[in-house]
Amino acid sequence: MKEKIKIAVSDFSPLVIEKDGSFSGFEIDLWERIAQNVDVDYQYEKHDFQEIIPLLADKKVDIGLAGITINEQREELIDFSYPDLDSGLLVLVNKKKKKIKFLDTIKTFFKEGRRLITQALMSVLIFILFFGNLLWLAERSASTFSKNYFPGIFESFWLVICSMSTDSFGDYVPHTWLGRIIIVGIIVGGVAIFGLLIAQVTAFLAVKKIQNDINNYHDLTGRKVGTKSGSTSIGILQKIGCQIIQSKTMAEAYHKLKNLELDAVVFDAPALVYLVNNEETQLETVGDIFDKQRYGIAMQQGSPLREKINQALLKIRESGEYDNLYKKWFGDNDFMD
Repeated sequence: MKEKIKIAVSDFSPLVIEKDGSFSGFEIDLWERIAQNVDVDYQYEKHDFQEIIPLLADKKVDIGLAGITINEQREELIDFSYPDLDSGLLVLVNKKKKKIKFLDTIKTFFKEGRRLITQALMSVLIFILFFGNLLWLAERSASTFSKNYFPGIFESFWLVICSMSTDSFGDYVPHTWLGRIIIVGIIVGGVAIFGLLIAQVTAFLAVKKIQNDINNYHDLTGRKVGTKSGSTSIGILQKIGCQIIQSKTMAEAYHKLKNLELDAVVFDAPALVYLVNNEETQLETVGDIFDKQRYGIAMQQGSPLREKINQALLKIRESGEYDNLYKKWFGDNDFMD
């Protein structure tokens, strides 16, 4: 009786999918065809993704299937088959996050634009105080305002405010030529102040809109980005400068993204494309695939199965079986385009 080899698997749709204790998916289908060619018995063992490499390195399992990226660091500990799938990373966002709502915009403005509001109000207040006093001094002898500073200064302030809005002179009309010249200055200065204020507010909101939009991985710097613990995407996100939020499972990361606890999720393209095409309508991928990579069947270093698995993999590719499996799980998507 042949000894059963142990296959460590971890959920990674559509490569490895668990349902009711049984496994399916692209890599499962591919492995089962390889196993027929190699003529081995096997049993699946479910593990967390980050456990698979150590288990193989410690020779506690024989094979690892979970969309495991081939890289130099891992090849120091384990061996890989020939590449069984081309891949790369993609950015996943929440569609709701991309929609800028009016109420949310107002809340953001008052929450994050306090300094801008304070500066604008101080500028307007100083303008009113300065020209209000200047106008009262110019007009007090012409009986335009009360000759007493109080309430005369408030009457002058009112005329300044009305003139700034270019609405009217209100209840007061300047009688001296100096007062009229000052009013012209107030009107011109008021237009300039309001124009500058509007420009600052517009610029602030435009920047916030840009910051709310994530169109590709270049927009992830400084953002809260989720990914799976132990995945190769962590190193890439560190280089981009993201706030990395690691999750034990991708289902957890997707849940956080749907609840707007994350700005984006970055993970392997096959998993994210399958997700948005088959399971999630609230999420979508943006941008192109980056950090191109390849998956392989992981195994113990020096495994006697390696050569047999490689020969079987080549045979399956040459026979056209591989193309049929690829189309079954990925359709016409080419992850290396």
